[in-house]
Amino acid sequence: METAAQTDSLTPEQRARAERLHRESVVINALDSTMLRHGDAEYIAKLRQSGVTVSHHSVAVDERLIETLQSLQGWWEVYRRFPDDVLIAKGTADIAKAKAAGKVAIFMGCQDTSPLEGRVFLLDVFRELGVRIMQLTYQRRNFVGDGCGEKTNCGLSRFGVDVVKRMNDLGIIIDLSHVGIRTTLDAIEVSDHPVTVTHCTARALCDTIRGKTDEEIKALASKGGVIGIAAKSGFLRKGGENTGTTIEDYVDHIEYVRRLVGIDHVGIGTDVGDERGYSKERMAGSHAKYPEIPIVSRALDVHLIHPQGLDSPSKLPNITAALVKRGYSDDDIVKVLGGNFLRVFRAVMGQ
Repeated sequence: METAAQTDSLTPEQRARAERLHRESVVINALDSTMLRHGDAEYIAKLRQSGVTVSHHSVAVDERLIETLQSLQGWWEVYRRFPDDVLIAKGTADIAKAKAAGKVAIFMGCQDTSPLEGRVFLLDVFRELGVRIMQLTYQRRNFVGDGCGEKTNCGLSRFGVDVVKRMNDLGIIIDLSHVGIRTTLDAIEVSDHPVTVTHCTARALCDTIRGKTDEEIKALASKGGVIGIAAKSGFLRKGGENTGTTIEDYVDHIEYVRRLVGIDHVGIGTDVGDERGYSKERMAGSHAKYPEIPIVSRALDVHLIHPQGLDSPSKLPNITAALVKRGYSDDDIVKVLGGNFLRVFRAVMGQ
């Protein structure tokens, strides 16, 4: 579903090419942040409309163990109601099954290791429950290391080293999106597998703590990892949460990473949830809890949080159209849409 402006900017040939590439590619959104209360037929329809093949769904943010288990159970119940539309994926073979059947493969993930509550063995439990991606920290310090919102910049703890190694053993993908610089670099060094930054931007283009430095991106790429570009206005352009942004701002970050480390290390991780979830009340709470994240303006202009044309899970095709407009080759577009993340999924989880 392209916006009118995005569609009008393409020639008929470009439009047909964008539609073909989006239809034929394995499209991976490395982070969907829809909340449980919007896990319904309307949300599922948006997933199908997006043309996505794989959705990494953040089923928990910074909750503790019991709340995370409750969320996991809730999402299991949601997805089981729509067997013709989605399947809960446990390995990369499920991606091919989903593509062939015209379904969406859901990889469930957590945005913090806080549910472990200091116990490495719980990683085994979460894997049994379907968790295949886990972020080491969410903004603040935990037992593993520092988040990017901490005043300090400490690295991976001894417990964190154990967590990284066990995640490697279990084939759980490491996510470093909200993780502090030193902890990010340590985790990349310790991990035997490629790691991911599922939803972030390039700090060189927008100087915010939610962006990754050139040093981090280069280290990530050196181990075969991928950064998914987040569709958050405040991460894309300085002050973007106050002025709004466009898909062109979004593609600028893809282009920056391409020039810095190559096309093989950038993908899509919108961090866009169902648009019904962006109330002023909810965002006021988020701003109060994490004031260092430039996610919403002080005036709580929720309509500016995401770039124009990327404000719903349904609008992923607009990214493909923007890449076509920017002159990317078919091969490079296929990599950005999902090929790069698919390579990491296979390297970590196997076939």
